[in-house]
This record gives sequence, structure tokens and C-alpha cells, in this order.
Amino acid sequence: MNKLFYIIYNSYYNNGAFKDDIPSLTVGGIFVVFFYSVFKFFLILIEWFNPIYSTMKLGKTFVYISIGLYGILVYFLFYHKRRYRFIYERYKNDKFLNSKLAKRIGFFFVILMILSPIMIVAVKTKITYGW
Repeated sequence: MNKLFYIIYNSYYNNGAFKDDIPSLTVGGIFVVFFYSVFKFFLILIEWFNPIYSTMKLGKTFVYISIGLYGILVYFLFYHKRRYRFIYERYKNDKFLNSKLAKRIGFFFVILMILSPIMIVAVKTKITYGW
């Protein structure tokens, strides 16, 4: 997880040459959405394989609370005691993590996981209804 964070963070940080952005906040937001999407993906899978849960709908309050909890999780994983700086210093000399291939793989994985709830719903709809 630290390596994935480093790849995304370094893309925005650009070795200290970032412009008009706060890279640590941007990457923090990306990871909050990432964790929420993974959570939502597993909720959809559980609903798919156990139809009893299909009648339960998540309210806005639950969604806001879960996003807040993922924000707290991201804070303690990457920002508590400026841990993101430690991660950056640890991996900044790693050749592979600074390569374009690692950047593409990292962004592909993050985007794939963020889009996974949409993809699983599309598959579920295709199987269930045929559209």
C-alpha cells in the first residue's frame, strides 16, 4: 500500500515541482475514494450472492459516515506524524517506482478499483436482466 501511495503521490508531487495543487490532499482524496469504492464493490458482491441483503439500501447518513471513516483511515495510514514524507523519502531512489511503467500500473490499479463497483453492477445487470 505504501508503494502504491508513493507512486500516486510522486506523480502529483513531481519531485517538489508541483504547481497550483496540494499533492498530499489530492492523493488523500484519491485514496478515500479508492477505499470507499473497494468497500462498495464488496457490498455489491455480498448483495449479489446473498439476495436477502438486496432489500437493504444504504442511506446517505451511512455513506457519509463511511466516507468519514475512510478519511480517518487514510489519515492514520499516510498522514499521521507526516508519514507521507517518510514514505516519499524511503522510496524516492527506487528506480522501478519512479518509472513510467510503475506509474501506469499504479494509476491503472487505482482507476480499476474506483470503477469496480460500476463494472460489477454492469455485469450483474447483464446476467440478471440480459441488458
